[in-house]
Amino acid sequence: MTVRAHYDGRVIVPDEPVDLPVNAPLDLDIKPANGGQPAAPKPVRKRVELPLIRGDGKHIINPTPQELDASLWGD
Repeated sequence: MTVRAHYDGRVIVPDEPVDLPVNAPLDLDIKPANGGQPAAPKPVRKRVELPLIRGDGKHIINPTPQELDASLWGD
């Protein structure tokens, strides 16, 4: 059985009156509302290269949270 429905923000509502079984397995396909192409996939994230802050081996490094954040982005 195929039932066309829409999502109203809280529940899935059939577009036409239909008697559905109380308990039944379902397959749910989500399609764009505008009939266009689905949204582009998110870009692949890059792996973090460790160490985040490179030291010279002679000094103790105690970075601030801002320095760690900047090192992650290559600033």
